[in-house]
This record gives sequence, structure tokens and C-alpha cells, in this order.
Amino acid sequence: MIVLEIVGWFTFSIILMSFIEHQVHSRLMHRPSLPRFKKTFEAHAVFHHMHYLKIFSDEPVPDGEDREIRLTVRKAPIKALPFAIPLALISWKGALIFVCTATLHHWIWNKLHLEMHKPEGRGFSHWPVYKYLARYHWLHHRYPNKNFNVVFPFADFILGTTATATAEDRLRMDREFAHPGARVDGEPEMQLEQLKASEPGVAVQSVEPAEPVAQVKI
Repeated sequence: MIVLEIVGWFTFSIILMSFIEHQVHSRLMHRPSLPRFKKTFEAHAVFHHMHYLKIFSDEPVPDGEDREIRLTVRKAPIKALPFAIPLALISWKGALIFVCTATLHHWIWNKLHLEMHKPEGRGFSHWPVYKYLARYHWLHHRYPNKNFNVVFPFADFILGTTATATAEDRLRMDREFAHPGARVDGEPEMQLEQLKASEPGVAVQSVEPAEPVAQVKI
């Protein structure tokens, strides 16, 4: 009985975290809102998305830098309190499991997001689930109002914010994830020209190296 209870609360916590991730990402990190969240918006929507506007991945991250890729894991239990306290009125086990799930979410987010933008060939980067999530997040950088989930894209599907990849998108993703950062090095556009010839209706734009973006101080 207790095992089923734990599994049930863990499943509930994962789903809840998917919606929290979606709402925080879409409403606080992509839209200017309250003054207290101004730095959050600038760091993510301005600095992170501007840096990865024309590239998706670049060199492994130097010590002390992360291009606004990471979340602060140690703050996750505090962030979870507004949800954990009401849950504690129903079940202290549920509240505790949610806090643990929120902390685990932040840790997984950091591992996935860092490998996506600063690939180092970590072991999990070969897993099919990671490859799916990496392509899913690539589409978010191409369509910033879509694919807000990073760890568990459940809320996106429920709320109708999933992006549909075009033929050009699929080709670019194939190139990106076959050779991470290849667009930075100016890989030849031969495949894109072939795509133009085979699918005349597809608008294909050439990709130029990204210009450096000044880091937002927060």
C-alpha cells in the first residue's frame, strides 16, 4: 500500500512539475512581468536566447560561465514550498515527495540543458529519450513561443504549445546533432540547396555565424 502511495504521489509530482516548468518558462522567462522577475526575463529571453539564436550548441562551458543554462538546485526546495505547504495539509508524504521531485527536476534540467548547449558527449547523450528532448528543445529556440518544457514535455501537449518541425527544421536538426556546433564552423549548405530543389515550397535561409552577445549582469 505504501509503495502505491509513493508511486502515486511521485507521478502526481512529475505532472505538476511539468505544468510549473511550463508556466514559469513561458510567463516569467519569456515575458516581462513583475519587477522582481525582470532579471530572470533578461537573463533568459535576452541573453540566453540571443546567444543561441543562430547557434544551438557551442564549446564546452568554461568554469564560472554557463550562458544562463543552469538552474540553482539548492534553491529548488524553497521554490517548491508554495506548492508543498498546501500538499502537506493533505499528505506530508506527498509534500515531501514533491519537494524531492522539484529538486530532482532542477538537477536533471541542468544535466540535459548543459549537454544540449555545451555538448561533451556525456553517457546519456546517446539515449533515445535525450535525443528526443534535445530536438524538442532545438525547436523551442527556433520557435520561442513553443516547446516550453525541457525535462518532461507533458504540459506542452496538454496546453497546445508544441512546435511542429518543418522539412527544413528536420534537416537542420540532423546536421546539428550529427555534428554539434557545425553551423558555427560554417558547414557547407549543399544539403539545404538539395532541399530547395526537392521541396520548392520550403523557404530555406542560410545560416550565418552568431555574433557575440554581452552577458546580462544579474
